[in-house]
Amino acid sequence: MNKVMGFLKSNLVIVIFVVLILAFLPAGYIFSGKWNTKVHEKAKAAYTKEKRSLTSKSSINYSLPAVLEGEEDLSESRAPNNSVTKFYEAGKAEREAQVNDVVERGTAFNQGDHVELIPGILPKAENNRTLTRLGRDMAEAVVGTEARPSVYQRKLQRLNAGSPPDAMTLEDTLNEYKNREQQRYENSNADGKMSTAQVEQLQKDLIARRLGEYIARANALTFYCTTDAIVAQKAASKSDDRALDFSNVPDTMPPLSTIDESMVMTWLWDYWIISDVLDAVGLANMDRETGALAVPNAPIKRVESMRVSELVIGEGSSDDDLTSTGSSRPRSRSGSTTPASSSKKDDGFTSFTGRKSGDPQSAFDLRMIEIVVVASSQDLPRFIDAIGKTNYMTVTDLDIQDVDVWNDLEQGFYYGDDHTVRATMMIETVWLRSWMAPLMPDPIKVGLGIPVENASDDLDD
Repeated sequence: MNKVMGFLKSNLVIVIFVVLILAFLPAGYIFSGKWNTKVHEKAKAAYTKEKRSLTSKSSINYSLPAVLEGEEDLSESRAPNNSVTKFYEAGKAEREAQVNDVVERGTAFNQGDHVELIPGILPKAENNRTLTRLGRDMAEAVVGTEARPSVYQRKLQRLNAGSPPDAMTLEDTLNEYKNREQQRYENSNADGKMSTAQVEQLQKDLIARRLGEYIARANALTFYCTTDAIVAQKAASKSDDRALDFSNVPDTMPPLSTIDESMVMTWLWDYWIISDVLDAVGLANMDRETGALAVPNAPIKRVESMRVSELVIGEGSSDDDLTSTGSSRPRSRSGSTTPASSSKKDDGFTSFTGRKSGDPQSAFDLRMIEIVVVASSQDLPRFIDAIGKTNYMTVTDLDIQDVDVWNDLEQGFYYGDDHTVRATMMIETVWLRSWMAPLMPDPIKVGLGIPVENASDDLDD
């Protein structure tokens, strides 16, 4: 022991370093392992980040959405490739052209042949004198004059629509026939009088002659309809249970001082809507091989009434017959429009289609039209199909009633052998703002929720 202690004392420095070396070996191993783990994790994170960056920069997401029916979406993620990039660029340009073509064709379909009846008054007349002059011309076009029928009368004439034989003219014809036949019978008898059998035969002949006149007139028309079914229909309510007010197509000249741009726009819009629905009637009554059908063979026999939903315009005041558009020009207005500040029954009205106008961001506006027709029960679906083919129109409600054909026949309406029904239809019409808005006066834009960029200024004479 003494020798060991002596050795340690004489070699103390060496002993201390040996102890330290023995102590640092496990400690160094432990600490070096932890340090190595941290270095490894940092290196791995840096590698992963760099790899992700390089990977993302080395791949591109290509996509080409479908546009037309039957097309499929194309999408893929791959390394940049000049040929692939050109392929997708060409495909995108082609589909954008398809979209533009669809928009153009859709707008053209909606606009159709709808043009201003009197150019120069919409959206705002140049001055009050121009407004008065062109407003009178527009009113005459809607109401008609002795020299020129109204646009509605001319429309019905083009569609070969009309009324039964004129009652007065028919009575004169029948009386002439009766007198002639009576004279013939009396001249053929020795006593100069008609026998009982001859009187009965004459009555039968008169009935047959009257019926023949009705049938001849029916065969000469495509459907029964006169301007009485269109003008002044607001009071003849047939849909009071529906939350709608209806416009009023004038049948007499309004005072010139009451005519403004909003009224003109309302008249024009009402005419376009009614014209479209009448075109649908004409289309339904058309045979591909023989052309227009006569009333006895036509799906739509008669149009009894047509009413367009009231157009809501800018704020103002109203009474029973006059409304104000909120225009800065001090003029009174006609009763065919309703101020936005007044009570509106159609506010918030939405049909089953889900479409609703009044949204500033909307691409369209809606107008409803009610039509009452006498139709063949079997062929009524042809009219519904024709409505959709004529313009963006959808039947949203349909009520069917029986028809007293004998009562109608007494009035001169001959419907043929088809089983007929009286159908009251509500039709939703869609009007694209892309071509309609430029024609609209500011008060109508306000009523429809269309943003108005510049306020209207007063017009000087």
